[in-house]
Parts: sequence; C-alpha cells; structure tokens
Amino acid sequence: MIRIDNARVFDGERVLHGVSVIIEDSVVAAVAPTADPAADADGFAEVIDGTGHTLLPGLIDGHTHVTGTLDNLRLALAFGVTTELDMFSFPAELTAWLCDVAARTDDLADLRSSGTVVCPAGGHPAASMPYLPSLAAPQDAAEYVAAREKEGAHYIKLMFDDGKHHGAELPTLDRATATAVTGAARSAGLLTVAHVADNETVRDALAAGVDALTHLPLEAPIPDELVARAAADGRFFIPTLAMMEMACGAPEGRQLAADDRIAAYLPADAVAAIREGAVGLAVTVPSPGLDFAHALAGARRLHEAGVPLVAGTDANNAPGRACPVVHGAALHRELELLVAAGLTPVEALKAATSTPARYFGLDDRGRIAPGLRADLLLVEGDPTVDITATRAIRRIWRRGVPFDREEFRTTRLRTPEGSGAGTAAGGALTAVGSTALTVAAARALESTRPDRLFDDQIAIQVAAAAGAELAAWSSSRGELLRLAMGDYFALRTRYFDTCLLEAVESGCRQVVVLAAGLDARAFRLDWPAPVRLFELDRPDVFSFKDKIITGRVPTPGCERVAVLGDLLDDWPGALRAHGFDPGLPTAWLLEGIMVYLTEQEGDDMLARIGELSAPSSRLAVEYGSLAMFRSEQGEAVLAHTAEDDTMHMLASLWRNESTADPIVRLAGHGWSAVSHEVADVAKECGRPVPPAFDPGIPGTGRIGLISGVRTR
Repeated sequence: MIRIDNARVFDGERVLHGVSVIIEDSVVAAVAPTADPAADADGFAEVIDGTGHTLLPGLIDGHTHVTGTLDNLRLALAFGVTTELDMFSFPAELTAWLCDVAARTDDLADLRSSGTVVCPAGGHPAASMPYLPSLAAPQDAAEYVAAREKEGAHYIKLMFDDGKHHGAELPTLDRATATAVTGAARSAGLLTVAHVADNETVRDALAAGVDALTHLPLEAPIPDELVARAAADGRFFIPTLAMMEMACGAPEGRQLAADDRIAAYLPADAVAAIREGAVGLAVTVPSPGLDFAHALAGARRLHEAGVPLVAGTDANNAPGRACPVVHGAALHRELELLVAAGLTPVEALKAATSTPARYFGLDDRGRIAPGLRADLLLVEGDPTVDITATRAIRRIWRRGVPFDREEFRTTRLRTPEGSGAGTAAGGALTAVGSTALTVAAARALESTRPDRLFDDQIAIQVAAAAGAELAAWSSSRGELLRLAMGDYFALRTRYFDTCLLEAVESGCRQVVVLAAGLDARAFRLDWPAPVRLFELDRPDVFSFKDKIITGRVPTPGCERVAVLGDLLDDWPGALRAHGFDPGLPTAWLLEGIMVYLTEQEGDDMLARIGELSAPSSRLAVEYGSLAMFRSEQGEAVLAHTAEDDTMHMLASLWRNESTADPIVRLAGHGWSAVSHEVADVAKECGRPVPPAFDPGIPGTGRIGLISGVRTR
C-alpha cells in the first residue's frame, strides 16, 4: 500500500485539505483525515509527504488521435494523462489492438476510441482514404452503427465538414442521415460526437441530436441562439482550443516548447513539431477571417450558458509526423486556454477529470474516491489557483502502478524507441521506399471492393497508419497517377499471387521477395505447401513495416524471414546468412524493381539470382524501362503537370534504359519466360484496361508481367 499525506487534494469535484489518500493494489482504498505519520507507518510500502503539492485524478484528454502508435500513449502518460479518448482510428483490427494493449499495460495511457468515423462517400476524411467505409443514406444508418458497435467502438463520431478549411469542396453529412445515425446510436446505448468546422455545421449537428460537439468555429463566435439550444438540449462541447490556436496561426501555443517543465520530457521531434510543425491541423488553408479569439469567445459563451466543456486537444503527432498539438503536453496548454476562456482553474481541472469521466461513462475514474482506479497525478504547487502548476509533475500512478518519469526522460527519449518504436507510421521512408505506400494504398482500396481480386488487411493498416505520408497518392498531387494506373496495381498483385502459388505447387519451397516493401503475401496467401519466404529490403522499410505487423496480424502462413539488404550490395550473402539454400528450387519475385535499376544494375541482379537458382526455380518479374514510357504523349503529360506531381517524382526515379526484348534478356540469364500484356490480365480479371497501358490509346506505355522457369 501507498499513503500520500499532507497534499492538497483535488478529488475531481472539490478541494480537500487535511486528508491522506491510500492506494491499495489498483484502486484508492481510502480518503481519510491525516493521522500521525509516526504512529501509523507500518504496513505501507511507501509513505509520501505531499506538503506543498496537489494530488489530482489522472487527466483525461477528451479528443486525440493515437495515429496507430503506442508511443503516443506512453508520451501522454508521461504528462499525467492516464486516459485518452481517441476520435478516429482505423482499421478496426488496429484500433482493437491498441485498446487491448493499453488496457493491460500500465506504462501507457488507457484508451477509448470511436474507431471508424461516420462520413459520406468522398467526404472528409474518406476523400484521402478511399478504402474507408462511408454512409450513403439514412436507411443505412442502423447497419452502419451496428458495424461500428461490432468493431468495438466506444462511441460514434460523425463528420460535419465540407473541406473548405483544407482548400477542398467535399460532401458532408446531411441532416436526415446524421439524425438517423444519432437515433441508431442512442438505441445501441452509444454516445455520439460530432466534428464541426463552422457555425453552419454546429447548427446541423445540434439539429441531428448529437450528444457532443468537438472543435469551435474560428470565423465567428457561436451565435447565442446555438448556445441556448446546446444548453437546452443538454449537449456538451470539446473545444480543442489547443488545436484551434495552432490551426489559425496564433503564436502563443508555440511557447509551450519553451517551458522546461514540458520540453524536458518531450522527444526532440515533438519539441520541433511544437515550435514549427504545420501538419495535422484543423485548418491548412489560412484565411484572414479565421481568428482564435472567436474560438475563445465561443468557449466563454458556452461556459456562461452552463454548457459543459470537456478538455480535449486533438493531438495527432507521431514520430515523423510534425503536428504541433502533441500528446500529453498539449493538454496542459488546453487547461490554460480554458482558464483564458473564463473557467476558474478548478472548473478547468474538472473539465479534464470528472466531467469527461461522467459524460463518457468512465465510472471508475476521473475522481479520487474509495473504490475508484488509482489513476493519480501529484504536482508541485497549487493548480487550483495557478493552472500552469499542472506542468510541475512529481509523481504519476496509473492504476496504482507508479510511472517512472525520470527513467522515461533519461532513457526512452534517448533510444531508438523514443524516436519511433511502437509506432505504426514511424519516420519518413526513403524516396524509393515511399513508393511502396502507393502500392499499399491501391491494395487497401482493392480490398474494400465486393469484387476484390484479393484481401490485404495489412495494406489497409499500412494506409491508415501512414496518414499524411500518403499525400503523394491520395491528394491532388497523385490524381494523374491514380487516373492513369486505374486498377493496375491490383491486377499486378493478382498476377504475381498466382505465379507464386503455382511455383510452390510445382515444388519450390523457398520464396524470395526482393525489395519486398510493404508486401503482405507471407501473411495473406493460402500457401499450398510449407514455405520459407524471405523478404529482402532496406532497414527504413522494415522498420516501418514491422511497426504495422508486430502483434496485430495473424501468424504468417509460412515461415517468414526478414533480411536486411540493398540490391546494390551483397544481398546474396545476407540471404545465405539467414538460411537460404541455393540447392533448393526457389520462386523469385521482382515486383516494381526493374524500372528503378540501370541496365547494368539489372543485369548484375539477374546474374546473382541465376547463381542462387537451382533447376526448376521460378521467376516472376514486372518489366518496365524508360523506353516503354517515353512517348510524345508521356512527355507532354509531364511537361504540363506541376513539378511536385507524383508522376514527376516517379519519373525522376526511373533508371532502366534497356531497349532489349525482356524475354531475350532473361533467356541470356538462363530463364525460359513468357510475357503477359496488362490488357490481357485485365480481361481475365474482368477489369477495364488501365489507361496508362491501354494499347487502344496511342502513345501509352508498355509494361510486361513476366513469368519464367530456370533452364540452366
């Protein structure tokens, strides 16, 4: 047991003096008048003198985005946030994994999540995540909510956003559909939270009957009529003032990084993000009419009218993602801003403890009382008078387990884990490695189709976790590429799936995927016989990929062996060192490789493969060269597109200038091969021919999908 004496105690509702708080196992065992410490110290593992300190319930951040990384939950706990309420996480398998690990791991903040949000097709955020489920009409609302409930959503998040703050024109939920959703959620016993972007969407959300609204308008304070309606209907708001401040360019929030009580416990990338980061914001197209003062005025009006406010930040930073609204740290700024909006410090503390616990049904936390979770925060000073004293953290307990903040500061912030381990998105990939995200996005989209050619759930997790790193594919920069490629990546994937399965059926018991990228065949294919599958790629790609698959996906259907190596180095030696046997027939996959190698580099690679290939080995290769893509039409397209367009990025990486017939070239390396036109593969799969490779369109490129057998 642990006893805390002489501290000022804010129990979530009021301030107590002259009491001791006793922790036993995972709960608060007692809140009782302080006894003589000398008379009753036996039986306690630790007695803490809290003189000059304040004991608080663990803080609850009412609006975050974990972005697929456990590191964010650890960072949150380091700042006394013992529970996070995530407002969008996808896919469901990833969300469930995060919640499960957080529930049983006491060095992480606990987690609740809305899971998949409710939005129309092509709306926000589906416009940049086309594989995301969407809601079409009111009659589908009950089924949609039931699907979210089945996935384990703790509440339902609705999106009211036409995209104008991001320079887009997007469809948003209409009132009839939104009302049907809130009704279905209420029948299921689920709270509804609405993302709003301006006063008109506030009006729509209130009319739809949502329970809570998150964000505050920046173009003008909320009108009195809407404030009165929110109060009369018993709604509550999560203002996310920390986000709104950063989103409209107000500079004061950047000063959080200058407070050593904050900065000393942040990784360097998070400090840099607070100082100058500009991603993950509620507004990405600034406008003179957007003023943070309007959000503050809106919060003041709501509070004065008796509308409950919940402290929430909209934190969505991650290693490699420079959002200036940072997990854990931002909540201390949110508390300060709530006080600036007219709340007393005690009212602001309630907004981060008992109020969210009450409205989100967290009956076991948010207060310091016997029988409740021992989620506790001890700070130096008196935050009931000076709200910034919450930053002077001295002790943290999560479910009665002490969190070693100094160990976190001195070790975790200085190790590779502190800069990305346990994260889905991780740091930025190299240029060639980032092209794997394009393929993953295409595979994720294909996996959501009812007539899908394959089901790649890992690709969906990759695409969801990648977030902003997928901009080259999902944004306007990638529009030309998406239109030109059509279903190509899905067709290519299906073709090579078939090649590998046939190779294993023919007797190959080793499979080597060169430059494997984010490939998931080790996990998703139903292998017809036992197989050792070697994936070879560079460290940055494997680091990214491993953070996606570790602990979240089923055991692979084969023996998967990850091999670090570069195609321009001694990768054959690395393969052998990991148990590859050149005496056994092997199936080789070269997908998305040849176009990035010069003719000499390609020949060197094929020669090395030949040396490692026993008789009856198989080869599957996508063959493309600059000669296949150079045409008047192709040059004209590139000449009339912006330099930052994805097509320009890809064109800058293409290096194969070979003009040789690929079948003849492969024959020279000992392979008897046949090539299949993309148009033929599309016809076999019942899909339209991708425009970039349609022989009926003059000047289009040619690419070969080739399979071969080892002849010598």
